Amino acid sequence: MQRTQLSKKRAAEPSHADVGARLRALRVAQGLSVNELAMRAGVSVGTVSQVERNKANPSVRILERLRQALAVPLATLLEADDAISDPVTGDFVRKAAERPIFEVGKNGMQKELLSPHGEHDLKMMIILLPPGAGSEEVLIGVGEKAGLVLEGTVVLNVGDRRAELRTGDSFQFKSTVPHSVRNESGKTARLLWIMNTQPPVVHL
Repeated sequence: MQRTQLSKKRAAEPSHADVGARLRALRVAQGLSVNELAMRAGVSVGTVSQVERNKANPSVRILERLRQALAVPLATLLEADDAISDPVTGDFVRKAAERPIFEVGKNGMQKELLSPHGEHDLKMMIILLPPGAGSEEVLIGVGEKAGLVLEGTVVLNVGDRRAELRTGDSFQFKSTVPHSVRNESGKTARLLWIMNTQPPVVHL
C-alpha cells in the first residue's frame, strides 16, 4: 500500500527537462549542424556542444538565443509534443505533474515552467533560488515582469532601486529597466515569476 502511494507521488512530481536531448533533436530535425546552429544563435560551437551533452546549464540568454535560432517557443525546447497528456487542453492548461524543471547557470538556480505548451506572449514559472544564488543574466525588452515571493527572502534590484522582499510580497516593473534578483539569505527562496517581454530583446 505504502509502495503504491509512493509510486503515485513520484509520478505526480515534475521532471527535470532534458534540454540537451531536445536541442539536439530540434537541430537535427531542421537539418542544422552544430556549427550552423551556433552561427544562427550567435554563440560558440563549444556552448552548443556542451548544452547538447548536458555538460553545462544554459543561462537565460543562451536559452533565448537558441530557441530564437530554431524558431520555436521555450516550451518546445524543454519538452516534446507527446509529453502533453491531453491534446485538447494542452495548449492552455499545464498540469502540475507536467511542469518541466531546468537548471539555469552555475549557482543552482532552477526554473519550473508553468506556462502551457506552445507559443504564448505571457510566460510563467517558479524560480528556486538556493542561498547565495541569483540571476546572472536577464532578458530586457518591451513589456513587463511581475511576481510573488512564495517562500523565503530575496533582494530585487530594478534600475538603481533595491527592495528586500519576503514571503507574500509581490512586484511588477517595466522589463526595459535593468534588473536582477538574488537570495542573500541562508535559506532557499521560491518565486512566482511572470513576464511578457516582446522582441526586440537585449541580452545582458
